[in-house]
Amino acid sequence: MVVSMTGFGRGTAENGGRRASVEVRTVNGRYADVAVHLPRTLVELEPRIKELVLAHISRGNVTVSVSIKGDAEEYGTPVLNESVLAGYQKGIDLLRERLNAKLAGDPIQFAQLPHVFEFQAQVADLEAVWSVVAPASEEAAQQCRQMRAAEGKKLVEDMAGRVRVLDDLVRRVEELAPGRVTSARQRLEEKVKEFLGPNEVDETRLLTEIALLADRVDITEECVRFHSHNGQFLNAMEGTEAAGRRLNFLLQEMLREANTIGSKANDAEISHLVVEMKEEIEKLKEQVQNIE
Repeated sequence: MVVSMTGFGRGTAENGGRRASVEVRTVNGRYADVAVHLPRTLVELEPRIKELVLAHISRGNVTVSVSIKGDAEEYGTPVLNESVLAGYQKGIDLLRERLNAKLAGDPIQFAQLPHVFEFQAQVADLEAVWSVVAPASEEAAQQCRQMRAAEGKKLVEDMAGRVRVLDDLVRRVEELAPGRVTSARQRLEEKVKEFLGPNEVDETRLLTEIALLADRVDITEECVRFHSHNGQFLNAMEGTEAAGRRLNFLLQEMLREANTIGSKANDAEISHLVVEMKEEIEKLKEQVQNIE
C-alpha cells in the first residue's frame, strides 16, 4: 500500500470548560520520529500522545502541536514579585531625589516592568486534560493519515505509468538482442580471417569462441529478472503493508539489471535504451523517497 509521508491534520475537543487543539504535520523521514510541542506543565502526556499518533503513522518526521485553552495549565497564574517591585520603587525614589523632580507612580507602568509579575504554574489535572487532548489528537492523526493516503493514490498513478514505460523499454531491448549476437559473430569471423587468412581458420575453435561470446553478451536472464521486478513493484503498491522500503529495494535491483544490460550490450541502440531506463528509475526513486 502506498501512503505519502507528507500530510497535515487538525483536531479539536472540548470538555468541562477545557478546549484542546492539536495539529499533526508529517514530512519525509527514514524512521518514525515524533516531536510533541505542548505546555511544560503537561509534558507527562507526551508518551501517550506519541503512542496515539504512531498508531496511525508508521514512518516519517512527525510534529504534534498541542494547545490548551480555558484553564491556567498552559500559562500559569500571575504572582506579584514584591521584592522586585520594592527594588524598582527604591530606584525610582533615588532617581526622584537626584533629579529633584516629582515622578508619578502609575501602577500599570510598574506592572509592565520586567519580572514584576511571575507566572506560577499550577499542578494540572492530567486526566482531565487528557480527556480533551486524546480525542483531538485522534482526530488530527486520522485527518493526517487520510491526506497521506490521498497523496499516495496520486503517487501510485504516476509510478505505475513509469513502471509500464520501463517494461516497454526492456521489451525493446529483447527485440534487439538476437541481432546483436549475430552482428558480434560476424565481426569476430571477419577479424579472425583478416589476421589468419581464410585457409588458416580453425572452424571448431572459431565456433567455440563464438559460443563463449554469445554467452558473455546474452542478456536474457537480466531482462527476465527486470520484468519480474516490475511486476513485484506494481504488486507491492497494491498490497496492504507499508511499501516504501520494499519499493526502494526493488528500484536498486532494477538499476543493477539496467547496468548489467548496458555493460553486456556493446550496442549503441541498446545503450540509448538503458539510459532511458536509468532516467525512469531515478524519477521513481524521487517519488519513493516520499512513501511510508
